[in-house]
Amino acid sequence: MELRARSGSIRFMRNSMVTRALVPLNCRGFTFLEIILVVAILAIAIVPMVRAFAPAVLTASADEETAVFANQARGTLNRVMAFDFDTLYNNQGDPVTLSALFGSAAEADKETFSFKGRNYTPTVAITDASGGLGGLLQLTVTLEHVRFATLKSQY
Repeated sequence: MELRARSGSIRFMRNSMVTRALVPLNCRGFTFLEIILVVAILAIAIVPMVRAFAPAVLTASADEETAVFANQARGTLNRVMAFDFDTLYNNQGDPVTLSALFGSAAEADKETFSFKGRNYTPTVAITDASGGLGGLLQLTVTLEHVRFATLKSQY
C-alpha cells in the first residue's frame, strides 16, 4: 500500500510540476509602476526622434511650395512667350496688366491658382533689353520667391 501511496504522491508531484512550469508564478499582469516606467522610457526615446525628423518635414514642405510656384511661373512664361514680338512690345511695363496682355479678364484669370488655401497670381514684366535700340525684350515672371526671365527678339 505504501508503494501505491508513493506512486500516487509521485504522480501528484509530477502533475503539479507540469502545471507550475506552464503557468507563470505571477500571472496578474503588469503593475501600474511598470506601465508608467515603460511610458516614460518611450517618451524619452520618441521625443529626440521627432525632433530629428522635424527639419526634414519643414524642408519637404518648402520644396513642394517651390516646385508648385516654379511650375506655375514656367507655364505663365511659356504662355507669354507664345505672343508675337509686336504684341509684347506694345504691352511693355513692370508689371504688365495681365488682362490687357491676354486680351480679357477671363484669359488673365487662368493664370491665378490656389495653393494651400491661398490664391496666387504671377507678376509679368516686359522691359526693353536692347538698350534703346529695339528688337530685344526681357520677359520676367515672378511668383512669390520664384523668378524666371528670358529674352525675346524681333526676327
